[in-house]
Formats: sequence, structure tokens, C-alpha cells
Amino acid sequence: MADIPKITVLGASIIDLIGFSKEKLIFEDSNTGTIETILGGVGRNIAENLKRLNFDVEFLSVFATDEFSKTLINSCKELNISIAHSLTVKEGVSPLYVAIMDRFNDLALGLSSMEIYDDIPDSYILNNLEVIAQTDYCVLETNLPASILALVTEKLPDTRFALETVTSKKALRAKPILDRLHILKCNALEAELLSDMKVEYESDYEKMVEHFLNLGVKKVFITLGSDGVAYGDEDEIYISKNNIITPVNTNGAGDAFMAGILYGELKKLDMYDMVKFGAACAQITIQHKNAVHPDLCEQMVLDAIV
Repeated sequence: MADIPKITVLGASIIDLIGFSKEKLIFEDSNTGTIETILGGVGRNIAENLKRLNFDVEFLSVFATDEFSKTLINSCKELNISIAHSLTVKEGVSPLYVAIMDRFNDLALGLSSMEIYDDIPDSYILNNLEVIAQTDYCVLETNLPASILALVTEKLPDTRFALETVTSKKALRAKPILDRLHILKCNALEAELLSDMKVEYESDYEKMVEHFLNLGVKKVFITLGSDGVAYGDEDEIYISKNNIITPVNTNGAGDAFMAGILYGELKKLDMYDMVKFGAACAQITIQHKNAVHPDLCEQMVLDAIV
């Protein structure tokens, strides 16, 4: 392994339009608030968090040639995130994500336009297999089509893949590749859909973790919002509780948690400390309006761990 571990992130880069409500949301009516334009995308957010945690990042994404994509590309260059092997679609339209936050700054409704990722050619993955194989880990996320997830994991059986499931609907794209994953990170609803299990008691989350481990996943993390994280590997299964803090914006919290988990994995932390580091990353992130906290760094996270 190189002195600075290298991680490939294969995923989406998006412009986020985030609306913050000042009062209780009234559906089917106009609401008062503020609107922010933020750089986002699960893959991009994870890549930026990893870069801020001092990892060498190769970001494989898809860009158009419009002004939105130019902004996203320039941001990656400013952060020194390599996009040398990303795909440019000349006739494509940059993806957008619109989120409406409630008065507690939690997501009330999200809408995404992601068509540019629907038709990623197999040749793009096949041409970049060597790039991915040369890195320590490859992060995948389910904004990618199921066929692409299947192809890259099939062609690189020795690569350690970490998967972020993104949304409940898109999470199902990962179901055929669960046995090929080193790390699975999802939320409670996504875990129910992927496992075909229903949760009635807190202990059911531990059964879910065990289910994914039995499928072949090496390390499982199920985020439970304010209730903490259910996690496990072959040695332990446990539920860790979160500190409750008031968020400025919950968008990006899960992406920061994933980056923190990968930090712990590459630093060879035990599962408990991996979760503590990931949770600290998420808690720092939700205290800023951006999807990635612009001051995030290793020492900042270490100082936040309690």
C-alpha cells in the first residue's frame, strides 16, 4: 500500500438546489424560505470528504459540457481530486437535485434528475478496470445503473468495494452484488428492502446485520438516524447510539459517515472506533449548509469524538 492510500470513487456529481423553510411546510402551497445552490452528488461528496481526510482520490464520474458541469469540474480541480478518467457526454444534461428542508433543517422532499447516468456504456468501465484495480478501495453508489454495478464487481473480484445505497428505490440496484461487497452502508429503510426483513424491535437491526454478513458482506453499517448505527462484522454485532444535535442541513451526512468509515478501515481501527469516527464526520457535516463541511479535516474529526 502506498504511503497515502488511494481510493477510487465511482459515482454521481450533481448540483443541489436546497430550499430551507422558515416555518412549518404547507404542501400544495407556496412556502417562505431561502434557496441555496450547493455542489453535491453522493459520489462527489464522498470523494471530497476523503480528500479532506488526506486520501488520494480518483473520481470516476459523468459530466456534461454545460455550465453546471463546468462548475463541478472546476471544483474537483480546486480540491485536487483527480477526474482524469471521468466520462464527458457532449449531448448530456448535468444532473440536478432539488431538496426541500423542513423548519428543523431535515429533508422533507427531494427530487432528482439523473438521466445522464442511465446510459453509461460498458466500455467506459472496461476501459478503466486497471485504474480501479490499482487503488486500495473502490466506492460505489446506486445512482449508477444496476448493470454497471454488476459489471465492475464481476470484472474485479479481488477489489474491495464499499457501497452507499443512496435511496430506498435505488438501493435495490445493489441487491445482486451484495455478496461481492467488503463494506455495505445503508439506512434502515434501505436495509429492510435489501434484506426483505421488517423491523419491529431494535434487536431486529442486529438480525439484519447478521443477514448481510451471511451473504458475504465483510462489514455492515445501518444508519438509524437519531437512534444511532447498527453495525457488525464476523467478530461483533452491535448498536451504537448517536449524540443528538440540531442540524443546519442533513444533506451529506450519510456521505460523510461513509468517508469516515473508510478512514477507519484504512487506519485499521476496530469497528467501534470506525463508527465513532464516521459519526463524528456526519455530525460535523450537518452543522454546515453545504453537503460537505469546508473545514473538515482529520484533526477536526478527532477533536469532535467524545
